[in-house]
This record gives sequence, C-alpha cells and structure tokens, in this order.
Amino acid sequence: MKFTIIKLVFVLCFFSLSALAKEIIIQENDPGFCNLDGSVQTSVTGYTGDGYADPDRGVGVSISWSVYAPTEGYYKIWWNYANGGGSGDRPARLIINSEVYMDTLNFAHTGEWTNWTNSDTVEAYFNSGSNQIRIEGYSPDGLGNYDYFVASGVGIEPGECKPFYTVEVNVNDSEAGTVIIEPVRDYYEEGSTITLTAIPNPGYFFQSWTGNITSDEQMYAFQLKNNIDVTARFLPDGAVQDAELVGYATVQDDTGTPYLVTGGSLGQTVVANSLDELKSYLGSNEHLVVTLDHLIEADDEITVGSNKTLLGIGNNAHLKGVELQINGARNVIIRNLKISHITPEDAVEINGKSQNIWIDHCDLFSDRDHGTDYYDGLLDIKNESSFITISWTKFHDHYKTSLIASGDDSIQDSVIRVTYHHNYFYNCESRLPSIRFGKAHVFNNYYKDCGTAINSRMGACVRVERNYFDNVGTAVMMRYSPEVGSVQLIDNHFGTSNYSTSPECILNIPYEYESHLDETEQIPNIITSELVTSVNDQSSLPAEFSLSQNYPNPFNPTTTIKYSIPKSASPLSEGPGGGLKAPTSRGDFAKVRLVIYDMLGREVAILVNEFQNSGNHQVEFDAGTLASGIYFYRLIIKGNSKNYGDIKKIILIK
Repeated sequence: MKFTIIKLVFVLCFFSLSALAKEIIIQENDPGFCNLDGSVQTSVTGYTGDGYADPDRGVGVSISWSVYAPTEGYYKIWWNYANGGGSGDRPARLIINSEVYMDTLNFAHTGEWTNWTNSDTVEAYFNSGSNQIRIEGYSPDGLGNYDYFVASGVGIEPGECKPFYTVEVNVNDSEAGTVIIEPVRDYYEEGSTITLTAIPNPGYFFQSWTGNITSDEQMYAFQLKNNIDVTARFLPDGAVQDAELVGYATVQDDTGTPYLVTGGSLGQTVVANSLDELKSYLGSNEHLVVTLDHLIEADDEITVGSNKTLLGIGNNAHLKGVELQINGARNVIIRNLKISHITPEDAVEINGKSQNIWIDHCDLFSDRDHGTDYYDGLLDIKNESSFITISWTKFHDHYKTSLIASGDDSIQDSVIRVTYHHNYFYNCESRLPSIRFGKAHVFNNYYKDCGTAINSRMGACVRVERNYFDNVGTAVMMRYSPEVGSVQLIDNHFGTSNYSTSPECILNIPYEYESHLDETEQIPNIITSELVTSVNDQSSLPAEFSLSQNYPNPFNPTTTIKYSIPKSASPLSEGPGGGLKAPTSRGDFAKVRLVIYDMLGREVAILVNEFQNSGNHQVEFDAGTLASGIYFYRLIIKGNSKNYGDIKKIILIK
C-alpha cells in the first residue's frame, strides 16, 4: 500500500511538472530577440511571423537571443531555419552566457531556401535568470536563414537582452607593428571598455584604426556596442599622400578621421604592355603602380584590387571597350586615363563596399549615336562603397553618366560619401550625378550643354557649391523616386538653367578643402585651361632598363640619381635639325633625356637632355621648389638601333 501511494505521488508530480513545462517561440523583433549581424527579410516564402533573420555572410557573423529560466538546470532549445545555399551544411558555434557551449552545432542543407525545417534539439544548461544564447558562423558562407528560435522547459520566458560581443584586432602588415588589447577575453559584455594600443616597429608609423571603428589615436579607448573588427594601419616612414588629393577619399568617417591614400606607391612601378599584364598587375595582392602608355581595345573587364595606382602615360593611354571594376577594394588611385565605349556595362564601377578611391584627371566618354540604353554609366558607385573623390575628370558625349546607389530599395547605400570637384561635364544627358540615400559634396564643376545635372533622391543630401552651369536644362532637381532628396546650394552660377532649392539640408564637410576652392565665375576658364589628362613626353618605354634607384629615397630635398649608358647605344651624333645619325668617326655618344614628372604626369624638371658617353653617370636633383609628394623620374637613352629606358618612383618629404 505504501509503495502504491509513493508511485501515485510520483505520477502526480510528473504530470504536474509536465503541465508547468512550456514552449516559447521567439520571432524576430519579439522580446528575447537580441542581436543580428544582418537584417530581417521577407523575400523568401514560407516563413512565419513578420519575417526571418538573414545574417550577413562571413566567418563570425552571429545572432543572439535571451531566455529567462526560474531555476538553473537543463532546458531544450532548437531553431526553425532554411539552408538552400550551395550544397553544404552550415555549422555554427553555440555560446551560452559568454562560454562556448558547443563548438559545432550543425545546420544541415535543406535543398531550397523555401524549405524550412527544425534543427536538432540541444539540451542547454541555463543559470537562473536571463541567459544569453548566441550562434556564430564558421565558414565564409556564414549561417542560414532563421524563422524563429524555440526554448522549452518549466517556467521559461523571453529574457532580458544583455548582448556580448567579440573584438577582432588585426594589423595591415605583420612586420610593421603590433597591437595590445586590454582586457583580453573571448567575449565581452555590452558597454565594456576596450583599450587598443598600436605600437609601430622601427621604420614605420601608426596612421589610423580602420574597420567598424575608426580613430587616429594611437591609444584608443571605447565602449563596446557591437562586434568589432578593426585593423591597425601602419605605414613606412616617408609615406605621403599626394598634395592634389582632397575630398571624401581622404577620410573614413563623418568626423574626419584621416585615411592616407597611397595607392600602389609603397610598391614597385611596373609597365603594362598588354591586357593580360594589366589584369595580372591590377588583380594581384601586391602594392603596385601600374603604368600604361598605349591603347588597349577589347570587349573585356579588369578587376582592380586594393593598394593600386593605375597611371596613364602619354596621350595614348586608353581603355576602349574595357571596363574597370573596383570591387571590394580599398586605397586605389586611377589617373590620367581615357576609358570609353564600354557596353553594356559601366566604364568604371565602384562596388562591393570599396573605400578610399580616387579617380583623377581621367577622360570618360562614349557617344550619343545609339540611344539612351546602349551604354550604361560612365562611373557608377553602389553597394555601400564610400569615401570617394572624383576630380579633374572629363565626362562627355554620354546619356546616363554617373549613378550613385543602384535602386530605390538600396537603403544600405546611406553610407556612401563622395566628392566631385573640378570635373568637366559636357554633352551629357543626365546623372551628373544622380544620388540616392548617401551624401555628396559637388564643388567647382563645369557643366556645359547638358540636359539635366544633379539629382538628389531617396533622402540623399548634396552640397552643391560654386559650380558653373552653362546651357543646362535643369541644374538641380529631386525627381524620379518615391522619396525626394535634399540639397544645400552655395554660390553657384545657374545662368538660364532651372533648379530646385528645396528640400534643404546641411552637409558638414569633414575635410579641409578651402585651399582648393575657386571662385565660381573663374570655373569655365580654370577647367578648360588647366584640365590636363596626359604626360607631355610621348616617348615609349623600352624593355631594357638602365636606371639605378636614387639615394636616399625618400629625400629632403636633394637626391642623387644614377644611370648607365650601354655600349650598344653608340655610336651616335647630332644631325641637322637636332636629329640623330651615325658619326663619321668612332665615338661613344648617345642622346640622354632624364625628366621628373609629378603624379599628374606634368614635367616639373629636366635633369639631363644632351649627348653623353656610355658608362656610369649620376646627377643631383634639388627639389627645393617642389611640394612634398610622390614623383616619377624617367630616363630615355636614344640608341642607334634601339632605345633604353626606365621609370621609377621618388618620394619627396620636407
């Protein structure tokens, strides 16, 4: 009888506990849904509630929830998810209360994104009170899509979100410096104070922190509000930014944290003799200055990687039918180059979160003989690309010229920041530029014989300052989107052009530009007389080099440049009219030309321009009248049967 009573009590307790056990479903934006590295979407069918969690792609992306447990112990949790990408599973790490609970939690492939299924159930140990649950992606594909999270147990409720985050710290060059982080933990609670200290090695200096936090403070303390992925950027002593560069390309946030744009100047200078070489150089992982001095015509595209300078030399540096794609790149300079007649893509496309890009002294054009949709844009900026300067460039003979943000739903492009200054827009129909969501500073540009010019859309803010509009139908407008943008008009010349003045915005400029700002009425003359897009010297660069590296480099302000004249360059003499001919008697004479150019390809000094004997030579260069910056020195030795030459980079620091 006693055994029967005990058994009855056990059964009653079991059913009582079962009755108390409950199951909670936490949807996106419900209490208990804490954090998502991504966004809530509705484009894939089959979900419940208001949407589903669509995490960003990449290692370490995360989603977190919170569950309240009345007592510590084991509870059951699982997820309703879909994994239709590729053909593989998407494993995750499960973290509970800042500790790794399961190193591998698998989310199997479901065949299609519309196939929603439940994950395996996890027996999770919770503390009493609110418990923080987090999953992190392992692979570059990241996580799947998640419709809802489920927890089951006695007395559980959605918990109070107390997010915890990771801090990932890197250096751009392992030989250049190190970083100290305090305190050191795998996970940090929200609001934790983190201190980063950058320590450069000898021969380097600390330039800035880059990533999803930015600062130029060598010892930088901040409170944690999200996952951090930051890189300490160290540069070699003597690294400089071209003095001509101004605008958003020089910063990395709206408070003006500087970013030193060096392009490929910290690497070698190479000559691209073919399309394949151009692709190889610009797509490599190296810092490179890539020079081009001739026409390349093809139906093709070139991907430009980070830390590159593409520099056109001479009037014939021209990509015809060849698109430049700057995709997911940073620290890129494109100068002195003609790019034309690309179809059906853009001439230059800046895409994939590219940052700190400078397009300067280029010539972008097509024709208006084929209708509005035959060509796409001359220069388009989209998909969260930001901190870009477009300067001293010709845009002409085109319909849809320069589009910023690709659609009315591209709200992520609110981060775009771009400067257009001293550009020449002529015989263009529209989009000069057309911008959605982001912010643009448009100053000292010359618009001539165009249909429409600046269009601010979808909440964009454009500061239009000291521009000159000549025979432009509508200079400034806010049209062709469900939501208008806004403008700030300052001292422009509109002539007979129509223009809108509202809605108004105020764009605070985070960089110094006043020293580059010209008076409005002077713009037509300045643009047409000073916009140069080619190097004056048209000599080709031979394959055999004879120029030695100068010493020291960087220099301040005097350096010695050494070169040699091969025996095979002689004999030569000067004929009538300055031409070259074989001498009447034996001798070692060759015509030598050694010239210094600035980054715009302008000839700033002639060091040697005479006949010299073969052998070793050197010349001293005093740059006392020049500004600090990057220059090129170029040697051409005109021989009897062949030419010899080279081009190298030189850095002046004062």
